[in-house]
Amino acid sequence: MELQTLIAQLGVWSTGKGPLYQKLARALGEAIRNGTVNPGVRLPSERILADALTLSRTSVVAAYDALREEGWLESRSGSGTWVSRRSSGVAAARSAAQAGALTGSSLLGLLAHHDDHADLIDLALGAPQPLTELPPELFTLPEDEYSALVRDRLYYPLGLATLRQAIADYYSKAGLDTRPEQVLVTNGGQQAIALCAGSYLQRGDSALIEDPSYFGALDAFRAAGARISTLPVEAAGVPPSSLRDRITATSARLVYLTPTFQNPTGAVMPRAARKEVGRIASEFGIPVIDDGALADLILEGSPPAPIAAYAPEAEAITIGSLSKLIWPGLRVGWLRASEPVIHRLARLKTTQDLGSPLLTQAIAVRLIGAIDEVRRLRRKQLKPRRDLLVSLLREQLPEWTFRVPEGGLFLWVKLPSGDARELAQVSLRRGLVILPGPSMSAAEKHARFFRLPFLAEPETLRTAVSRLSAAWRDYQRADRPERRENVAMV
Repeated sequence: MELQTLIAQLGVWSTGKGPLYQKLARALGEAIRNGTVNPGVRLPSERILADALTLSRTSVVAAYDALREEGWLESRSGSGTWVSRRSSGVAAARSAAQAGALTGSSLLGLLAHHDDHADLIDLALGAPQPLTELPPELFTLPEDEYSALVRDRLYYPLGLATLRQAIADYYSKAGLDTRPEQVLVTNGGQQAIALCAGSYLQRGDSALIEDPSYFGALDAFRAAGARISTLPVEAAGVPPSSLRDRITATSARLVYLTPTFQNPTGAVMPRAARKEVGRIASEFGIPVIDDGALADLILEGSPPAPIAAYAPEAEAITIGSLSKLIWPGLRVGWLRASEPVIHRLARLKTTQDLGSPLLTQAIAVRLIGAIDEVRRLRRKQLKPRRDLLVSLLREQLPEWTFRVPEGGLFLWVKLPSGDARELAQVSLRRGLVILPGPSMSAAEKHARFFRLPFLAEPETLRTAVSRLSAAWRDYQRADRPERRENVAMV
């Protein structure tokens, strides 16, 4: 089993009371019981796991010994430690977990609840807090509209006509002429990405994806069986020259980009580059996904329109969502593309869910109608928090480097040395969850980077940076080998 996969399965293992070896043993045992670590899997050696978790080798030895005594592990002379195939407990755990199709997903650990760790601060998940300043009537339907919808027995696989019109108007106002027939409503932006992956890719096809990139997109393309090839992200996003070279080198069938407030770097692709990307896509006949899930989170300036606005001849597919701007629980997203592409994607969506919930779609119409005010309120909330986080990092961790983004939700922070995966383990023991750079890289690069959201309340951000600073001091004092970074980007 790959080392980083195992560590991801352990989750938030080192918080709470008790010796570290007991907490590690409990986490490993739980992963085996849940079926996320299967019988017959060889575990890392005590020394390798200790280095990765920044523990003493003695702690890992004690954890393995405890699990061997309980029958979960077995040792084979000369070949290491394995999850037992013979234990009845292991066999029962495997049977109970046969339906766990998401066990390898990057999303699964991040979406898990941490209810058992009340003092834990989670800075791994980029889910914004609700905008409490929004008037409640935006989330309430008039009685006649509500009554009509709850009596409606149709599915509307493309989405409610009123919502498709509202989305078309939203894009037309932003400089991308759009008709409602060019819109497909989805259950959040994540389903939109998965529909594109399922529609355009067959197992073994190559997909070009930014590196680093949104981990949910990586999961969607992996689930489709794609071979993921990477595109470097620079200060102004993916350079068009790199895109051309990589299309030629990989024979890619699909390109995935987040040109506006790129997740996680915050980069914004300039207008000229967007136009060139569209021209390259048209020349090669390759579809380009423009994921604009963060595009409305504008803190400064005015970003360009989606790629499709500069490339009418290209097969450019624009993804949008209300989750990051308003509320993740709304689960309303969409795809904007040509009519033939929309109908192709709608056929696939129909096989999955027949159509999105009507009541939430009707609420989304009202929210899009108030989107200018929503943007203003979210900017009012996030900009001071971004500035506070920047100030705290510069004061307490001045050797760390990052760019200050003009929008989005994240700082992409570079350590002066070490490995962010190891720092993440030390941070856990300080009650803080952070997301290391390799979790957002198909090639597991960016080991000296991690993503830091500025979403939390100011007092929580202050506490988080204080814990992060303490974790960094702990990490610097640890006896660890120096690792060479294989990518240079700030």
